[in-house]
Amino acid sequence: MKNGNQFAHYLVKRMLYGVLHIFWLCPVKKNRITLLNELSFSYGDNLKYLQLYIEKNYPGKYEIIFPLKDLGKEHPDNVIAVKPRSFKYFFYLLTSGSIVTNAGGVSYLPLRHKKQVVVNTWHGGGPYKKTGTLVYKDKWYRKESEMQVKNVDYLLSSCRYFTDYEAPGQLYPKNKCINSGMPRNDMFFHDADLLELKKKVYQYYGIPLNQKLLLYAPTFRGNVDDHESSEKYGLMGIDNQGVVKALEKRFSGKWVFAARLHPKLLSIEFSDKSIVNMTSYPDMQELLAAADAVITDYSSLMWDYSFTFRPCLLYANDIEEYERTRGFYMPVSKWPFPLAHNNKELIDNILNFDQEKYVADVKRHHIESGSYETGEACKKTMELLKG
Repeated sequence: MKNGNQFAHYLVKRMLYGVLHIFWLCPVKKNRITLLNELSFSYGDNLKYLQLYIEKNYPGKYEIIFPLKDLGKEHPDNVIAVKPRSFKYFFYLLTSGSIVTNAGGVSYLPLRHKKQVVVNTWHGGGPYKKTGTLVYKDKWYRKESEMQVKNVDYLLSSCRYFTDYEAPGQLYPKNKCINSGMPRNDMFFHDADLLELKKKVYQYYGIPLNQKLLLYAPTFRGNVDDHESSEKYGLMGIDNQGVVKALEKRFSGKWVFAARLHPKLLSIEFSDKSIVNMTSYPDMQELLAAADAVITDYSSLMWDYSFTFRPCLLYANDIEEYERTRGFYMPVSKWPFPLAHNNKELIDNILNFDQEKYVADVKRHHIESGSYETGEACKKTMELLKG
């Protein structure tokens, strides 16, 4: 945002903070939990998997509130869905004994800290691209971040690198970081769950189960304040047909090339109709569970997917520019994923992919990053909420 817009944004939040005190007239309900997928207000990300865990392990014990942009979209019958920023939205937020967010949305809330617990799960794991005040250097953004941190009791950490570098970039002190992993990644430690999710995705897109799935999922690019400007990047010129041929030669079988762009690019259509467009699919984790291989660039999905130990390759034809304009916490040279700067290198990396070496490299990466992923993030989160 421009400085003026960021200042206006900050000012509105300060005003809301004062106005919303009216909800202090309503008592806090200890067993009420608001799950805030603040990035998209949809039923997904860490919040979905925490809700599923609560439903399974604490049936009927908690009242779950889930703000949804589209109340008609998929969500469980036993959650209370509310429109973001409606009267009900603020009522439930400010009377919930616990609030769990995956990004922000709590900076301007006049919380009753002795009665309410706030956990931030964040929405990206691993030691990759920089975030927070290391990217957005506006002073008013920093002030908003300070408001946010003040209102959060705990920040879930996926690894030691996150705690040491990314959390401070968001202004979180280390004593608020919990060595838990991310709730959405618990699924990768339970193989039976992955098979069922693969069947679900294949059925959704009409893909025969005897075929293999390559998921291409590049990260967001362009002006961070102008989402429309990134549309020109789209598929980043990837040679999808060459990729499929290389996969079929190296791994055998028939492969399907699917792409999932950043949700901000939902309107983009692919001219090549052989590409399955999965951008609108509601849950990225289910797509990762279904994919037999993944190609990305700088997206933190590589952290999540690494726990499957299936092939993950990088196609990063603008890496010098990206590193200059945004940067990374851990040098790319230390990542375990084969890196290609162009289509020729990508196809060569597929044809020469060494599964045994790759698995060893990924395990070493988990150790070097100080991974906290054990498949028990939901359990640890609930221990925080129960106090």
